[in-house]
Amino acid sequence: MNQNDNVVIIGGGPAGSALGCYLSKAGIKNTIFESAIHPREHVGESMVMSSVRVFDEIGFLPVMEREGFVRKYGASWHPPVAKGEADIAFHEFPQADINQDYTYHVDRKKFDLLLLKHAESLGSKIYQGVQVTEVLFDEDKFASGIRVKLAGQEVEIPARMVVDASGRSTLLGKQLKVKKNDPVFDQFAVHAWFENVDKSQVDSSEYIHIYFLPVERGWAWQIPITHEITSMGIVAEKEVFRTGKMTPEQYFNKYVASNPDLAHAMRDARRVNEFKMEGDYSYQMETFAGNGFVMIGDAARFVDPIFSSGVSVALYSAKYSSDRIIEAFKTGDFSEAALKPYEQKLRAGTAIWYEFIRLYYKLLPLFTHFIKSKEHRVEVLRLLQGEVFDRKEVPVLDAMRKFIKVVETTPGHMFAGQLSSIPID
Repeated sequence: MNQNDNVVIIGGGPAGSALGCYLSKAGIKNTIFESAIHPREHVGESMVMSSVRVFDEIGFLPVMEREGFVRKYGASWHPPVAKGEADIAFHEFPQADINQDYTYHVDRKKFDLLLLKHAESLGSKIYQGVQVTEVLFDEDKFASGIRVKLAGQEVEIPARMVVDASGRSTLLGKQLKVKKNDPVFDQFAVHAWFENVDKSQVDSSEYIHIYFLPVERGWAWQIPITHEITSMGIVAEKEVFRTGKMTPEQYFNKYVASNPDLAHAMRDARRVNEFKMEGDYSYQMETFAGNGFVMIGDAARFVDPIFSSGVSVALYSAKYSSDRIIEAFKTGDFSEAALKPYEQKLRAGTAIWYEFIRLYYKLLPLFTHFIKSKEHRVEVLRLLQGEVFDRKEVPVLDAMRKFIKVVETTPGHMFAGQLSSIPID
């Protein structure tokens, strides 16, 4: 392997695989090292509309269609203490260069393997079951390769550039000690797959359904994996689970029963796999780019999953970082300064996601006011589709802030007491 012409990508999830596709299409050699052996389970099963553009650019969209993933046409929200539904359809905001009005729900075991194999078909070299233990740096403090465990031995592999796409393992972030957990979000999820989830009460059975729960920052997801299997998850502050002193199943069932629409949907449901737990949802690195390296996807930044932004951020971090990597190979400049524009662009997008999510958690059921608003509906939809990387394009965020301030400062306001305690500044 020639150090001068190879990019090493740590991780074969959506970020690493998509980057491999972009680089191979540009004629840049790249090698993906994945510690697991696919297929492997992963949470994050619902896509946003902007993901479709990346699938199309890397030639993966025909695969998505061929494999018959459930089509996702919109999103729906259900109040915490009464039956009802507020929904939004993606066709209301057509996006440039996207010639369909739906995205997808996926089985991540299947989706991630297909995307990795697609990267391989375009030219990426793939090694599965190989754990990267360290990123190597030369005397000039440029990333120069990786150290891997291979057949019981530690082997050093040189590279012209190193990309950390290791997901929530955050290999390089931990190595460089630049990982910072979010001071606001400390969410915890319990989730599983079910058969016989009743979707007859709604017209939007293939939407993602969000159920508000009567507990601090609590919500539930309903995602159709196939037409028979549905992913269901309960999310709340980690402290809610910790102080409840319940088993995962007891915790799950308690909060299913707390929302009328959710309880109805689950009344005859049968679980088909084990409960899984997820925590430590939100964090970011102090830097996403340095001399000879970038971090992409969850290895750079993870924002609370309420709006299914994880795979979208992974795909767009691959897209934007590939632009800088391709330019670096043209100019021979792999310095931090040359790669930093990628970080600036990704931070701008994830900052908008983050602000939107904080405001959402502050509003909780009151968020549906903005879904139903003729003035703000399209802007909310644009945010939900992952189509915003410029804060000026979404004044609805300022409208949400103004609405919150009015509620908080008006004595006897009809919505007093309905805002959560989350700080928004």
